[in-house]
This record gives sequence, C-alpha cells and structure tokens, in this order.
Amino acid sequence: MQSKLGLDFKKVEHAKSLAKDIANEVQAFVESKTTVAVERTLCRLMGIDGVDENQVPLPNVVVDDLKSKGVLGEGVLFYIANAMVNTGLTPQEVAEKVATGALDLTKIEVADKAAIEAVLQPVIDGSIAKIRARRERRENYLNTIGEGPNLTCM
Repeated sequence: MQSKLGLDFKKVEHAKSLAKDIANEVQAFVESKTTVAVERTLCRLMGIDGVDENQVPLPNVVVDDLKSKGVLGEGVLFYIANAMVNTGLTPQEVAEKVATGALDLTKIEVADKAAIEAVLQPVIDGSIAKIRARRERRENYLNTIGEGPNLTCM
C-alpha cells in the first residue's frame, strides 16, 4: 500500500515499535509504585477499621508500618493476604495485631501465590458487593425520594 501523504511505512512501524517500548517501560515503572493514600484505601476495602491505642486509624498503622520497612511498593494486599493464609486471621485481626506489635507482616513466610489469591478473592468480592448494595440503595432513594434542594451559599 502506498501512502497518500508520502509516509515511509517502515519508519511508521519503527516509530510505533519505539512508542510501544516506551509505554511498556512506563507501565512497568507505574505498576511498581503506589501511594500511601491508595494503600490505606485498599485496607479500608479489606474491612480494616477502627483505631489503635493512640487513636491512629488502623489502615494508617498498617500502611505506615510497611512504608517504614521499605516494602509498601509490594502492596498492602499482598502482606495482609499472606498473613491471613499463615495465621487464619481476618484482615481486621491482622491490622489489630500489627498495631500492638504482635505481628510483623514482613517476617511471615511467603505463602503460595494461589493460596494468597484464594484467601483474598472472597474479601474483595465481599467489598465489591457492599459497594454495589450501597450504590443500589442510593439510586433507589434518588428514584423514590429524589434529591434534596440545591442549597447555595450566599
């Protein structure tokens, strides 16, 4: 096929290949990074709630503990699920033990990937179901009751 614009298709393919390589490198870099806020949100989605003896939210305690040990980039879900497999505890119980210093998530033997995924999936499914139910309830309220008045500040 010949280009109406006089483009050299070999150069176009080469440029596309370079762009794909760059995009893949950027994606790999991004996947290895996270933020404290994202990891805390994941803790909350796992059902971790409450505070420690200093009134610090448990999601913050768990994330800050992993961050201080330089392993937060591996993801809080991995550490919580690995602890669940090895201890039989719930995510909430894991967080409570981390908060008291009774459990070091980085010292637990790493379980099989399939076991980690198997223990994590029901928790994720449960969180999604709760979110879905709350959304449906909100939509039902909006459909049956409607929205309140739009109040503006003067």
